[in-house]
Amino acid sequence: MEQAAALLRSAKKVVITGMGASLFASIPLQYFLSSLGVDTVAIEAGELLHYLSGAWKNAVVLMVSRSGESIEIAKLLEAMKGKVPVIGVTNEPLSQLARSADVSLFLSSLPDQIVAIQTYTGTLLALHLLGSAVAGKFVASIAEMRELLTAFAAHVQKHAAAIEEWDAFLPPGSNIYLLGRGPSVSSTLEGALLFHEIAKAPALAMPIASFRHGPVEVVDGHFRGFVFAPEDNTRALNLAMAADLVRFGGEVRLIGPASSESQSLIVCETPVLPGTLAPLFEIVPLQVAALRLAILRGIEPGSFRFAPQVAVDEASFIRKEKS
Repeated sequence: MEQAAALLRSAKKVVITGMGASLFASIPLQYFLSSLGVDTVAIEAGELLHYLSGAWKNAVVLMVSRSGESIEIAKLLEAMKGKVPVIGVTNEPLSQLARSADVSLFLSSLPDQIVAIQTYTGTLLALHLLGSAVAGKFVASIAEMRELLTAFAAHVQKHAAAIEEWDAFLPPGSNIYLLGRGPSVSSTLEGALLFHEIAKAPALAMPIASFRHGPVEVVDGHFRGFVFAPEDNTRALNLAMAADLVRFGGEVRLIGPASSESQSLIVCETPVLPGTLAPLFEIVPLQVAALRLAILRGIEPGSFRFAPQVAVDEASFIRKEKS
């Protein structure tokens, strides 16, 4: 961890890359490093490989991959070999990423089958700790995490016990939008991915500012919106958006701390937390909602029809199941 933090502190530029949930879990770290004055950008591995190769020149590259074997990650490792420092974050200590990276961090999470649940929150935590190490607050952050995990377990249990409350909010034919700003963009993207993967249901993630500039016209009685409103400098703007969506005829669930300003809205309450930790709690209601929608649609949760456990080919869908 200290080796990785030292590389990031000394970097002129940091490029974070990954695919799917791994990339989404990296977004809070991108915002945090940028707040420290570190020039940081997060780029999907496929785009970095084929179109944006110039972005990683003279950079420290942070690769995040649950399996450490995704085809885009493998090809990037080959292209970058000996040219730039690579930090690998993976749940597989024997993977290609772990073996090839200059510094490797292991999630040590219980493995997920297909859908990233535990490994997603494990990645959020690992990268939060890495950011804390860059800021020189690693030891304090470890103590904070130990205390927070008890509250997180209770948060999971609370939402799991209330799973049937999603029935009225997610009827067939509803249009699901997930809207947020800052580090919560990670929650919008991962939430949409969960609806796609678990419930096989279309869902769209967007930054709130972009949604205001035109897409808001989609709102009607079929609209179902998740609006993320953590306790940060844009919370008032996010609350205003949620209230407007209700006024326009849509149904909304606000995800964030409850307050007097949110009394007119239905809130999936989360604690008041720093930006890089808020997504850890924000994703739980979405995990439960996607699970419930799968059950309501008669879909076996966690079963995949087309996508493999690990994508080992860029051109075709080859199912290579983990042993």
